[in-house]
Amino acid sequence: MSSSPTGCPFCAIVAGTAPAREVWRTGEVVAFLPDVPAVLGHTLVVPTSHRPNIWVIGEREAHDLADATRRVAAAVVEATNADGMNIIQSNGVAAGQSVFHLHVHLVPRKDGDRMPDLWPDDAEWSVAQLDSAAQDIRAAMDHH
Repeated sequence: MSSSPTGCPFCAIVAGTAPAREVWRTGEVVAFLPDVPAVLGHTLVVPTSHRPNIWVIGEREAHDLADATRRVAAAVVEATNADGMNIIQSNGVAAGQSVFHLHVHLVPRKDGDRMPDLWPDDAEWSVAQLDSAAQDIRAAMDHH
């Protein structure tokens, strides 16, 4: 595990020094229920190494996190008899990240549950704006 900042609540869960409703653990990830879930069964998957966001995680860690997300998501859907699932991973304050230890939210969904709609009903972007955004992203891919 990389050095963890003092006060990181997820590092404390990984270290076993803070309580958690843990559902799965490997050397690479820990999955647990947050104290204030969006819906019953809402589960977090975190890498055991402290990584503040998606931009600093290594390729192997990313693969481990993705595979754990897939496995835990299947278990959550089975256990909750969900009709669907939102898999949410936020980076930075502007995106709503409040704990700066990379984490993936697995939110089991049922028709009519208490979760709000996640996407705007319409897009107000012109074809030229969409084409330009795609071109900019393709160009940025050359750096990654």
